[in-house]
Amino acid sequence: MARTRAAVRGRDQELTALRTALAPDGGRLIVLTGPAGIGRTALLDRVARLLAADGARVLPLRLGTGPDGGGDPYALAALVRAVRERFEQLQESGLSEALSAVAQLRDARGRERGGWTPAVVAALDGLFETVGRRERVALLVDDAHAVAEPAPVLSAARRAGCLVVATCEEGAERGPGLAELLTDADRVMTIGPLADDVALSLVRRAAGARLDESVVTALRTALGPLLGNPGTVLGTLDALRRSGRLVTFEGRLCLSDPAEPVALPADHPLLRRASALGGTAVRLLGAVALLDGLDLDALPPLADILEADPVDCGRGLDLLIEAGVLTAGPDGRISCRCPALAATAAGRFRARRGTALHAALAERLLAGHRRSGGVDPVVLADHVARGGATVRLDDDTVRLLLTMGAAAEQEEPERATLWYSAALRRLPPTGPEHARTLCRLLLLVVRTGRYELLREPLTRYAEHGCAEESVDEIRLAAILLALHSGVPPAERAVRELLDAPFPGRGPTAFSEWWFDRRLAPDPRRHPATDGDTLAGAGAGAGAGAGVDTQAEAEPRGWAEVTAEAGALAGDGAETPAGGKASVGGGAGAGDRAGAGARNGTAAGDGTRGGAGRSDLLSAALCGDVAACERVWRSSGGAAPSPELDRLRQAALVADMADVARLVIGADYRVPETGVLGAYHRVVRGYADADWTRAMSAVRELELSPAEDTLARHAARLLAVDMCAARGEFGQAARWLTAATRAPRLAVLRTWARVGLAARKGDDGQAVRVALLAGPRLRRAGLRTGLSILLSRALRIAVLGDDHEGAAELLAEIELLPHEHHVDAQESLLLARGLVHRDPECAREATDLIRERGDLPALMESCLAVARFAPDPRPWLREAHALATRCGAAALLERVREVTRERGVPAPRARGRRDALAVTEQRIIELIGEGLTNRQIALRLRLSEKTVENYLTRLFARTGCRSRVELAAASLTGRLARTPT
Repeated sequence: MARTRAAVRGRDQELTALRTALAPDGGRLIVLTGPAGIGRTALLDRVARLLAADGARVLPLRLGTGPDGGGDPYALAALVRAVRERFEQLQESGLSEALSAVAQLRDARGRERGGWTPAVVAALDGLFETVGRRERVALLVDDAHAVAEPAPVLSAARRAGCLVVATCEEGAERGPGLAELLTDADRVMTIGPLADDVALSLVRRAAGARLDESVVTALRTALGPLLGNPGTVLGTLDALRRSGRLVTFEGRLCLSDPAEPVALPADHPLLRRASALGGTAVRLLGAVALLDGLDLDALPPLADILEADPVDCGRGLDLLIEAGVLTAGPDGRISCRCPALAATAAGRFRARRGTALHAALAERLLAGHRRSGGVDPVVLADHVARGGATVRLDDDTVRLLLTMGAAAEQEEPERATLWYSAALRRLPPTGPEHARTLCRLLLLVVRTGRYELLREPLTRYAEHGCAEESVDEIRLAAILLALHSGVPPAERAVRELLDAPFPGRGPTAFSEWWFDRRLAPDPRRHPATDGDTLAGAGAGAGAGAGVDTQAEAEPRGWAEVTAEAGALAGDGAETPAGGKASVGGGAGAGDRAGAGARNGTAAGDGTRGGAGRSDLLSAALCGDVAACERVWRSSGGAAPSPELDRLRQAALVADMADVARLVIGADYRVPETGVLGAYHRVVRGYADADWTRAMSAVRELELSPAEDTLARHAARLLAVDMCAARGEFGQAARWLTAATRAPRLAVLRTWARVGLAARKGDDGQAVRVALLAGPRLRRAGLRTGLSILLSRALRIAVLGDDHEGAAELLAEIELLPHEHHVDAQESLLLARGLVHRDPECAREATDLIRERGDLPALMESCLAVARFAPDPRPWLREAHALATRCGAAALLERVREVTRERGVPAPRARGRRDALAVTEQRIIELIGEGLTNRQIALRLRLSEKTVENYLTRLFARTGCRSRVELAAASLTGRLARTPT
C-alpha cells in the first residue's frame, strides 16, 4: 500500500509530549513507533515545521528510499545525500571536508562490507559537530527500521548536541541494530490509533466530494479496529475509487453496490506481512477468511485439505496471530483482524470457494465422527450447514441436525436456522417431516433475518415440487425472499407462485403489487386452469403454480375505481393499461405468516391467530381501513389503539418491515440490510428529522442491484419532500418523475406533490391539487393517510392566507371516519384549530403529532399555529429548531417570514455560539459542489448580495480567506456544525 500523506489531525497529545521531550538543551534521541500507516511520517513532518518555527535547522533523513537499498546498512549514504541536498542552507566552514570524510568511509564500507570502526565514529562526530556549530540542529529520521544498523549515526548526532527524532514500524523485524536503537533512546513513544471521528474526517477530506454516510458506515464496519489507522482508511478509500466502487450519485460519493464487502488494498502491510511468513501462512489466512473463522478442532482436517503438516499449520497460525493478521477469541476461535482483511484474503485464495472448503471439512469431520466420535457436534453441524448440497448426509446426521436445531432455537437462533436449512436438503420434499422442518425454518428466518437461506428450498421446489401441506410455506418463502431481496426468483415455477392471485383481494398478484409486473412468461394464463396443484409443480412438469380454487370475482365497478386512482397517481395522466389499486400480495404474505399454526408453531405472542394475522396484514397493505379495523377487533385488539394507528401509518408509506413487525409481533426482526432494511431507515430517518440518514438510505436503494419495487418508489416520494424542503427543487422534481404512478402510492404521491408546490412558493397550486385529489381518493377507497394529506394542504392554506381553501379542506377532513382513528382525530383537531384560530385545539393536535413521532408534520404545524397564536414565540422556536435539524432551508425561510409578520425576535438555534446556521451550511455545501454565488442565490432563493454577506461573515468567523479554503475546512470538520 503506497504511503499516503495527510495533515496531522487528532495528535495533540503526541505533539505536546514531543514538545516537552525536545525542550531541554543538549542532545536528545526520541523514537516514535507505531504500525504501518498510523501516521508516523505525517507526525514527523509536523515536528519538522514546529522545530523550524523555533529556529532549529532541520535535517530530514528518509531511509530505505534511496538507490542504495540493502547496500547501506549504516545509513551513511542516506546521510551524505541529505547533507548535500541542504549544503547551501547549512553554510558552515569545514562542512565540505567533514562531509567528504564520511563519504569516503561510506565508499570504503561499501567495498569492504566490514563492521563498524573507530574511524567512522570520528568522522560522524566531526560532521555533526560542524553542522551544529552555530545553531541547534534537528535530525529527523523516517523509517529507521529500514536499515540494519541505525543506532551509530543517530547516537553520533545526539553526542554532538543534536535533537534526533526517529520513527520505526511497530511489528517490523527487530534485529540487533533496531534493538540497540530502542535501548539507547532517551524516550520511546508509541503512536496509537486515531479516534474514529478524526479518522473519518480524514476520509471526508480525501474523498474530494461530498461523501455519502453509507460509505462512512461501510468503512467503519469493514475496517473495525483498523479504522483509526489513517494509512489504512485512506488506502482503502483509494482502492474503492480505483476499482470503480465509488460513484457520484446525486451530488454524493456513494458505494456502487452497498451489499458488496469492502476489501483492504492488495498491498496492505498486513497482507505483505502474511506473505512474508510463507505459503502455508498465506493458505491458512485464505482458509480462515473463507470459513469466516476457524475452530481449533477443525485444524487437523484443514491441514489435510491444504496438504500441509498439522504442526506447520499450527505454527503458521501462531505466527499470523503474533503478526496481528489473525486474532484468537476467548473461546479459541481464530478470525481475521477485520472484515476488510478477510474480504481481500478470501479473494486471493482461489483454489476453493467458501462453500467447497466447508464441504471438504464437513466430509472429513463426518468421517472422524463415524469412526470414533470425539468431534465437537457444534463444529460438525456448522461445517455441514455451510457446506451446501455437496455434503453427503445419512439419516443419523439429519436427525442430529434436527435435534440440535430444536435445542438451539431459543438461545442460538442463528445456528438453529443454518442447521434446519441443512437438514431440509436431505428430507424428501413430499414427506411430513419436510413440511414441519420448513415451517420451523420459516419462523426462524423471520426471527434472524437470514432470508437468503430460503433460496435453496425454492430451487428444490421448482425441481421436485412439494407436498400439499407445504404449499403455503413455499409460497411464504417466495414472498419473504422477494420482499427482502427485491430480486424476482429465477425459476418459472416460483415466479408463478408470485403471479397467482390471492382470494378475497381481487385479481392482483403479489408480483404486480411489489414489482409492478407479472413475472412468469405468459401472464394471461390463469394458474388454476391446468388442473394441477402446487404440490405437483416442478421445473419439468409443465404445471402452473396455481391453487385449487378460483379467485374471487372482481368487485363490481372496480375498473372505474382503479382508473380514477391511477389518474390521480399519474398527476392527471391516463392510467396505464393494467392499472392497479388492489394489493393482493399482502394477503398471501399474511396467510403464510401464520402458516405454522396448524403445526403448533404460530409466531407472535399468541394473542392473534394465524388467520387473523393473515387478514390483518392483507388489509393493512391494501389500504383497506375498514377491513383493517374489523380484523383488528375480531382478533382481540383494542380500537382505537396506538398499534393500530402505527399499522395504518406504516401501510401509508409502504413500510413493510414495520407492518410485519406490528402484525407478526416480537418474533419479527426488522432487517438491517436489503430492500426492506434500507427503506425502513428511510422512513425512520424522515420521521425523526434525521434527513441525512434518510437520504443516504434512499441512495443506497437506488444503487442496489434490486429491481424497482414498491419500497424504492415510496422512498423516491419521501426524497421529493426532503429535497423540496431543502430548496433543491430540480432534484425533487427528478425524484417525482422517477417514482411510479401506481394507484397503491396515489395518496403518498399526491402528498409529495402538494409539499413540492408549497416549498416552491405556489401555495395556491398545492391547495388546488389536494382539493382535487381528496374526494377522488376517498371515492376510490384509498383512505389510508388521506387525512394526513388533507391536513398538510390545510396547513399550507393557513400559511398562505387562503381562508376559503382551508374551509373546503376542513369540510373534506370532516367527511372521513374519525371515531377510531387517532391520525384522523389529530387531523380534525388541527384543522379546526387552524381554521377557527383556536390555539388550545391546535395545541392538543400538535401534542398528538408529537406523540406519533412525525417531526416534519410537527414542524409544519407549529409554523401554521404561529400565524395566529397570542404568543407565537414558542411555536416559532420549535419550528425553527426542527427545520434546522432537518436542514430545511425552504422552511427556515417560511419561519423568517412569519417571524417578521408577527413582529417578534427571530428564533436562534441552540447550541455552541460558533455553530454554523443551516443557511451557512448549505452555502458551504453548494460551494463544494462548484456553484457560483449567483447559482447559490437561485438555489436558496436569496439575493446574490445576501450570499456575499453570508460569505463575508463566514470568512471573518472562520479565518478562511477564500471559498476553496472554506469548503476544504468544512470537509475536514474544522467548522462547527449544528445537528442535521
